[in-house]
Amino acid sequence: VEAARARVATTLGIRPEGVVFTSSGTESNNLAILGYVRSLAARGRRCEDMTVLTTAIEHSSTLETMNELRRLGVMVEVLPVTHEGIVTAATLKAALTQGTVLVTLAYANSEVGTVQAVHALARTLRAFERSSPGTRIALHVDAAQAPLWLPCDLPRLDADLLSLDGGKCGGPKGSGVIAFRKDVEISPILFGGGQEGGKRPGTENVAAIVGIAEALSLAQASYEERARKVSRVRDAAIARLCAALPEAVLNGPMGEERLANNINLSLPGLDTEYAVVVLDTAGIAASTKSACAGAGGGESAVVLTLSGDAARSRSTLRLTLGEETSLTDFDRVGAVLQEFCIRQSGLTQ
Repeated sequence: VEAARARVATTLGIRPEGVVFTSSGTESNNLAILGYVRSLAARGRRCEDMTVLTTAIEHSSTLETMNELRRLGVMVEVLPVTHEGIVTAATLKAALTQGTVLVTLAYANSEVGTVQAVHALARTLRAFERSSPGTRIALHVDAAQAPLWLPCDLPRLDADLLSLDGGKCGGPKGSGVIAFRKDVEISPILFGGGQEGGKRPGTENVAAIVGIAEALSLAQASYEERARKVSRVRDAAIARLCAALPEAVLNGPMGEERLANNINLSLPGLDTEYAVVVLDTAGIAASTKSACAGAGGGESAVVLTLSGDAARSRSTLRLTLGEETSLTDFDRVGAVLQEFCIRQSGLTQ
């Protein structure tokens, strides 16, 4: 376990004491956010005097934790995002006050693939701290989607806390990491033994810990080459799908501001839940929204926030590329969806 901890620390550019192993990205988000706020409360800061900033397009594990903070009396402010899901430095700067203690956001959105300029946002926080002596604002980054495609070392990002999920980067499901810088304190949210420096009690899952350390190391060693290769296929695939499906609307940004392996389209007026079943029958795996958003029908809260269009948010289709995904694969996807759209149009006429 300690060898794995040292390996993760090297990968993320921090000391081993700043690595805590958890059961998932969800637990890591909970521990980072609640643990940081509780550490401030333990040092005498009243919850009612704290403000935490986030966005409406975060993962459910962050949004539900915000609800818990509200129950504790913490003020939670939701930052607006652009129609592509981006938090701008100007928006963040305008929201900062001397009561702000934490900013929490996803490095890359799990549904529409929006990548935040974390380092630029961190610079905004540091500039505010310099102009407001005595103010300390921590930046927590949910980086579950990032290791295969984006740099995750804390010094480069200038983040204070980072949440990771082994199952999202080739490691075992049921494994997670929270990483934090040496001047950051977090209090436990579980209670029991003294494992993980007392920050996460419970018997360690040694196999999962070794697995996530290996996965993170391999992911970060080759993320640049992988991202270049897959993003080229992604951009060409988006063009082909939009040509095959003229009614399709792309959700999220293009280029470097989009996660390399993410395509999210809306097909307004069509039953994309059924489209996923049709694709599955053809051997193509797809989804309509985040797996953690719940099964069955319903709208994508992320797309609704970005577009304000209920029809668009109810007709999303998310396609996720792997390293071996080819344009030939997407020609097949396009053909299946074309046939599906024709059949659905015939049924509604």
